[in-house]
Amino acid sequence: MNKKLPIAIVVIVLITFLLLVYLFFFQKQVIAPTDIFETASTNQPLPAFEASDEILKNALNLYSQKKQEGQDFSSGPCLGQIAEDWVLDIAHNPRLEVDDKPQNQCADFREGRVKHFIELDPEGKLIKAQ
Repeated sequence: MNKKLPIAIVVIVLITFLLLVYLFFFQKQVIAPTDIFETASTNQPLPAFEASDEILKNALNLYSQKKQEGQDFSSGPCLGQIAEDWVLDIAHNPRLEVDDKPQNQCADFREGRVKHFIELDPEGKLIKAQ
């Protein structure tokens, strides 16, 4: 029994050492998925984003929530407010006639109650932030 304890300690130390070596030398940086920001089968650059990351996260979270609820994005609806003075609108890229109909645009922006908006396409890709 006395011989088993030192062997167990040596094995634990060896495993810990090997794990640390592995983590130090072979650890890869974790990168969040970026497919939501890729442009649809084109090499067009992404639009400049002038807002904070938090506002964009709010927009993407609201988009995901509405998508899970089964909302139809084909008419380019306004999804609502995402932060103080910001709304989220769905539009097509390139724009379609349906995107310019007032009932599919954010009334808060049209009527001046908010000053900024984010436009995502029906697939959740950023079109514009203003």
